[in-house]
Amino acid sequence: MTETNPCLQYFGTAIEPRSFDQWLEDIAAIRGANRRRHLSGHHNLHSLYLLQRDASVAEFYRRCDDCYIDGMPVRLILAGFGESTAGAQRFSLMDHFPQLLAHAQAQGWRVFYLGSSETVAERARALVSERYPRLQFAVHHGYARDHGPVVAQINAMQPDLLLVGMGMPTQERWLLHHLDQLEVGCATQAGATLDYFTGAQAQPPRWMSRAGLAWLYRLACDPLRLWRRYLLEPWALLRPTLRQWYRHRSPGRT
Repeated sequence: MTETNPCLQYFGTAIEPRSFDQWLEDIAAIRGANRRRHLSGHHNLHSLYLLQRDASVAEFYRRCDDCYIDGMPVRLILAGFGESTAGAQRFSLMDHFPQLLAHAQAQGWRVFYLGSSETVAERARALVSERYPRLQFAVHHGYARDHGPVVAQINAMQPDLLLVGMGMPTQERWLLHHLDQLEVGCATQAGATLDYFTGAQAQPPRWMSRAGLAWLYRLACDPLRLWRRYLLEPWALLRPTLRQWYRHRSPGRT
C-alpha cells in the first residue's frame, strides 16, 4: 500500500496481514538487529471506530511501525479494498498469550507487561513463574498515579517486548506519551490479555475465536459494558468505510 492509497488513509497506518508466527519472527528480527522502540499496533473494529474520533488514537497509528489484523471484519474490509490477505490470519494476544510466553522463554526474550489491576498483576506473576520458570518476565499494574517509577522499572529490565494492556484508548495514549523514554525493543497494545490469562475475565472458547465470534461471547458475558462497542460502533463505521471504498474505486475523484 502507498501513502496515497485511501485504505492507508482510513486505517491510519499500513497494515501488514501476517500470521501469529510471522509476527513472532518480526519481533525476533527487531531483537536481532538491536532496534529500539519499535511500535507494533493492531486493528479491530473498535480501534477503527476510535481512530475516526480520537486524535490521540490517530496519532498512535501514525506512529506505528507496523500493524496486524485483530478482527475478522478488518480482514474483510481489507479484502474489499482489494488488498491481499492470503496466508495471513487475524489473531489476538488474548488467544495466543500462552504461546507467546512459551516462545519468549525458549528464545530467551525479556517480557514486561504493564496493565490490569494489582490483584490480576500479582496473580499473573505467580502463574507465569509457575508455568514458565525460565522466562524473564516482569509485570506492573496499570493504575499507577506516578509513571516515572514504572518507566524506570521498565528501563532497568530493557525488555525485548513490552505489552501495555490498559484498554483503548488509554494504552495508546500511554505509549504515545512514554515511548521515547523507554529502553525497549518492541512495544504493543495488549488490551485485557492479562485478565483473560488469569481468569479474571471469562475467555471465549477457541472455536469461537477462530470463527470470528469471540465478540458475541464477550457481549453475552458483559452486556452492560460492551453493548455499545459491539452493537452500535460497527454501524458508525459504515459511512467512512463506504466513503473510502468509493475513493479507492474512483482514484480520480477527491
